[in-house]
Amino acid sequence: MLTLLILAGAALLAAVALVSGNNLSACVGTVIGAGILRRRTGIILGVAGYISGLILQGHYLADAATKLLPVTSSTIITEALLVTVIVFMIGHVLKAPLSLTMSLVGLITGISVANHQAIDVHYFDRIAIMWIAAPLIAICSAYVATKLLNRSTPRNVWHRVSVYKILLIVVSFLAAYVLGANTVALMVSVAGFNTTNIFIATIGIIAGCFLLSSRELKRVGHELFSLRYSNALVTLANSVVLVEIATLFGLPLSNTQTLSAGLFGSGLSYRQRCISMKPFAIIVVGWVLAPLASFIVGYFI
Repeated sequence: MLTLLILAGAALLAAVALVSGNNLSACVGTVIGAGILRRRTGIILGVAGYISGLILQGHYLADAATKLLPVTSSTIITEALLVTVIVFMIGHVLKAPLSLTMSLVGLITGISVANHQAIDVHYFDRIAIMWIAAPLIAICSAYVATKLLNRSTPRNVWHRVSVYKILLIVVSFLAAYVLGANTVALMVSVAGFNTTNIFIATIGIIAGCFLLSSRELKRVGHELFSLRYSNALVTLANSVVLVEIATLFGLPLSNTQTLSAGLFGSGLSYRQRCISMKPFAIIVVGWVLAPLASFIVGYFI
């Protein structure tokens, strides 16, 4: 029993570290890449956001896992978190931003179905609706917001740039905050939302951000179109609002999904700018395949 608890804790630590490190560039990559903040300062900003979100709002996702997997054990917890780590590694090798939030939901749902457990169907339906609605809302709102920002002509260009820089720092922190409150909190929910697991997750956040964080947002940013301050601000703000809404309703929502959709919508607002559809198509396919594949794995574990 003790061995399983140790393994479950180690699996939680690894999963949180990988997710935190992998998603850090999506949260603070712009402020670091643009030279607004130094790399170490940007990482500290991300760490502070992750931990604050987990501690202050993580409880909204505390019961998420039990609604999809009512009966659990140390063995199931360990298996679920280890598979989450494997999914991340597969996505890393394929260079595809697979959503670990969607994968984890699919995984624990598959385990629940295989064990004939009573899933909260209404809760599952709300998750599905959110997963469909969020990217559509992100695309439309990012498109409109970018159009409005680019139409306005500032009297003082440098003043606008300064304002953008300040706002980007704020939304970068908030992007990390909502990820901690949602995605990281969901993983803690699987292990059991208690003080011990929150502490383990906090260690995982620090280790992941400082040791495993990537330097650039590759597919989600640079392969779609070159980010400008206005694009980055709009897409990050969109993601923050949508994930925060999902968190308040206790629903897991991938920031990869909202951010990718927001980037695409912002890119569409430029008439003379071409967007590479291939990376975005790969991302969308990943949204479908990740939870389905994870469900199948969870069913046959």
